[in-house]
Amino acid sequence: MDGLYELTTKTPMGVLKGNLKIVTNGNCLTGYLDFMGKRYDFNNGTINGNNFYFSGMIKTNFKSIKYEIQGEVINNTVNIFAKTNMGSFNLQGRKIA
Repeated sequence: MDGLYELTTKTPMGVLKGNLKIVTNGNCLTGYLDFMGKRYDFNNGTINGNNFYFSGMIKTNFKSIKYEIQGEVINNTVNIFAKTNMGSFNLQGRKIA
């Protein structure tokens, strides 16, 4: 599960790309999201088998976006459901490092 994943999602503003770094230590998950030119670290994640969960805040010039991420890693593919204060959406990605 550990590694760097390239993510994509379709939004009303078009396709957004980013990266997700996953680092596991037992059942604990840390790492970062890299979206919209900024990096957002997290250290409060949990792991259960191939599934993971973490939450945090993305601060933009216009608004703060609170998020909750639930995901699953199968082989080198990650599938994510993101719930935010601006709506919910799915992200998909593949391991790149």
